[in-house]
Amino acid sequence: METGAVTLKNVEVKYSFLKDPAGNWMELYYSIVPSKPQPIDEQVRTIEDAEKELLQKLDVREETAAFKRFFSSDLMNHRDELIRYKERQPTDFFFSLTEQPPAPSVKLALLGMCLSNITKKHRAGNIFYFDTTSHLRHIFAEHLTDPESSEESDSEEQTAVIFELLKQKMSAFNVSVQDSVLRTWLYTPHVDADYPGIVKARKAFFDAINLTKDTHYIASTGIQGGTGERFARVSMDAYAVSGVDQKRIRYIHAPEYMSPTHVYGVTFERATAIDMGHTGFLFISGTASIDKEGEIVHPGDIARQTERTLENISALLDAAEFTKQDLSSLMVYLRDPADYDLVKPIIDEYVMNLPVVYMKASVCRPGWLIEIEATAGKYVA
Repeated sequence: METGAVTLKNVEVKYSFLKDPAGNWMELYYSIVPSKPQPIDEQVRTIEDAEKELLQKLDVREETAAFKRFFSSDLMNHRDELIRYKERQPTDFFFSLTEQPPAPSVKLALLGMCLSNITKKHRAGNIFYFDTTSHLRHIFAEHLTDPESSEESDSEEQTAVIFELLKQKMSAFNVSVQDSVLRTWLYTPHVDADYPGIVKARKAFFDAINLTKDTHYIASTGIQGGTGERFARVSMDAYAVSGVDQKRIRYIHAPEYMSPTHVYGVTFERATAIDMGHTGFLFISGTASIDKEGEIVHPGDIARQTERTLENISALLDAAEFTKQDLSSLMVYLRDPADYDLVKPIIDEYVMNLPVVYMKASVCRPGWLIEIEATAGKYVA
């Protein structure tokens, strides 16, 4: 994986570039984080201008955009400007918005991804999907919420509705959640209070479709994140692949470092690897400072928790037959954004110049001060 950092429009942009042996690009990830806060319209334009310059510099067409995830400090008030950004773009893509204030303190940050082998894009409401030369269909569900959410409904009720919505939307493609959904992101503005309800509803749904500790779960991040809707206690993004042979999907474990998730009552995979023709992808779920017994390691010590979290990520990479050099992006969730200056040097030493976005987002256990999710990719002969 080729990585780099450039300053464009006075903004630091980091990127990872996966290429085949002939030097043809296959996958591009990039992060854009402004250096200072601006009025929201100016902040969006700053990111947009830097993004265009980066793609031109790397000779990547805008039409190859696969997804863009914006992290906002105030989604209710930023949403309209972000939608205007989307309307200006020359192509469609998975458009993810969540209220997770970037660290250091700016209004917005962006993590984007482009794929070279997209053949045709489609959209059906909040389902975006595209086909590729490897004869696979990639399906993204954007910002699923309970359409009947109210101040009386709780996180368990809303999560149950959201998973049923996901099931319905996947059935429209003649695929099932259990066979095709590889990744979910569950956001709640009040994670300390509402995560238990999310866990309970997800487990009940998984039990009903025979996703158990003896079959498999789905890679996931469950994290604090504003939904941008007043009474939506939960929102979800999801990613699925249609047309893939189940034998090409591997569920990754590192039991000497991290316990199975069911040990402490939750239901997600630590990581999922998939072979997509000449590209191998790895999705690492939100990972924290945890040991093989399911206990928090280094309570209260942000530096040592960061080191243990990276150690756990390395263990998952190794178990999946990937290396640290195959990493393509990181998302770093901090309970306390004041820890940014303590965490960033440790991560910079681990992966220099990798696209990384840091944000304020409390983790599902109060004792965890940091959580990191990751993606990795490599060429497969």
